[in-house]
Amino acid sequence: MGFVNTAEYAQAAANGQTWVTQFRKLVASATTTTNAWVDYTYSGGSPSANFYASAPLEAAEVETARGIYVPSVAPANQYLKNLMVMTAASSATSTAEGRQELILCDYLLYYPFIDTDAVGEEQTLTNSVVIPRYSGGFVVAVAQSAGSAIGTFTFTYTNQDGTPGRVSPANRTFAVAGGGQIVGSGGAGASYYPFLDLQAGDTGVKSIESVTMSVAGGGLMALVIVRPLLTAHVQQECRRTTSSNLESYGAASEFSSLIHHQPPRIIDGAVLGILGCGFSGSLASSTLVGIIETIWN
Repeated sequence: MGFVNTAEYAQAAANGQTWVTQFRKLVASATTTTNAWVDYTYSGGSPSANFYASAPLEAAEVETARGIYVPSVAPANQYLKNLMVMTAASSATSTAEGRQELILCDYLLYYPFIDTDAVGEEQTLTNSVVIPRYSGGFVVAVAQSAGSAIGTFTFTYTNQDGTPGRVSPANRTFAVAGGGQIVGSGGAGASYYPFLDLQAGDTGVKSIESVTMSVAGGGLMALVIVRPLLTAHVQQECRRTTSSNLESYGAASEFSSLIHHQPPRIIDGAVLGILGCGFSGSLASSTLVGIIETIWN
């Protein structure tokens, strides 16, 4: 069970039942679109980059080492206590491009190297592993190469209740400059919403059985099942001027449980990663750094 009251929460901290992990992710140099999303797990840094490089079209769990580390505390229940993040400018002259929305997620399963040019061909996916946590998650389309065109596709899946053969509405791919950018969404244009549309009434996906492209998208993508845990916003970008007083600007953004949000539970074995959406320009070559603190009882 979770914390019964704030006294238990405070006592857990006093007992040292907390953990702090640092992370640092550097976005690749390929230009990203304003208001479009990127998958920070695909970026280099700490933890190391997750390129979704495994057997094509076959389900795989994201390796634990690719996620922001949290300890195993079973049989206790672990929760997010604090998230502190800071984004660094890609250059000293950049003033606002690092402001962004972030979604902290538990990464569950992925299906790599789906060909977005295989128009009319049902690409059958192999489910050799099952979803490791939760009854289902949301689906994100992550580019594994540059994409050259706006395409459309549907996918069949098993929903949160274990019902197979569900068919998604038509989702879209769009042009992206490189891998790690979110290449698909339920709307037209760019990825203003990072998750793909599901059949009406469904709230999650346990597994994906096939993908069919109706219009070519010009690249490769992975379909990734994630469980969103927390949404946060970075309001400032940290940078330094190149002339005059050489002052530094910007500060970290902090999101504390009980103060800013209800503490989301982090299940043992969670692979934590972050999706980001830049508000004011390209996130190319920018850096996202931060700490995650957990607490358990």
